Amino acid sequence: MKTQCRSMKLNGRSIQTIKGALALFDYRLSGVLGSGAFGTCYLVSRKEEKFVLKVFNKNDVKRRKAKLAREGRFLAALNHPAIPRMIQRLDRDGIYGLIMEKMPGNSLAELISWDYDFSEQEILSITKQLIEIMAYLDTYKISHRDLRAENILWYGGKLSLIDFGSARNCSNLNRRFDPDFWGIGDVFMRLIVVSSEINATGEKHTIEDFAFDDCQKNVVKRLLHVREPYVSIKDLERDFEEAFGRKSCRV
Repeated sequence: MKTQCRSMKLNGRSIQTIKGALALFDYRLSGVLGSGAFGTCYLVSRKEEKFVLKVFNKNDVKRRKAKLAREGRFLAALNHPAIPRMIQRLDRDGIYGLIMEKMPGNSLAELISWDYDFSEQEILSITKQLIEIMAYLDTYKISHRDLRAENILWYGGKLSLIDFGSARNCSNLNRRFDPDFWGIGDVFMRLIVVSSEINATGEKHTIEDFAFDDCQKNVVKRLLHVREPYVSIKDLERDFEEAFGRKSCRV
């Protein structure tokens, strides 16, 4: 399996500044993991342990530093094996970023692009784990708001959920559309479509194409807001177990 870290030559003034800031806390910059809308993630290490450093774009830091700080506060408040631990905040020499636990595995999006063939059992396990993580976040009134295959790592049958940059407190959100429920449904359907065990011909792409029973269809359609959407994670936990706990996706 390919490594999560892409080898990349590190040079330039900004890289040297990051290296210098890290050295003050005995961290070493090892590579670049990837870039997104709000910054770049680097692989860093201290002694023999590896971490992820997320450095925010300087322009975003100038305009919305207080909002960017929410990600660190949320991670610091959480304690779950599927969510990276917040190690420390880096704020010096014009560098603002978060040092976090490095979670194992590759993203579901990467695995899909590499034609990994998900089994039915794996898909149901992945979905159940996502629901369990969302239930945990719900106890803290946190909505992830960016639940997609790119932000879900998978290794040894276990999931990790990363990138809490879009996370918000649920009490401050309009709950008419819950992106977390929709995200669970979207990930579920993406995995179903690429599974040769479930979609042998590769020609099925919609909910109606698959041989779901009425109970299963109802759960998926409610997740994707085709029918009355879920507003309670406990209702989803109950309904998913009833629909898929003892039934095949190919009934």
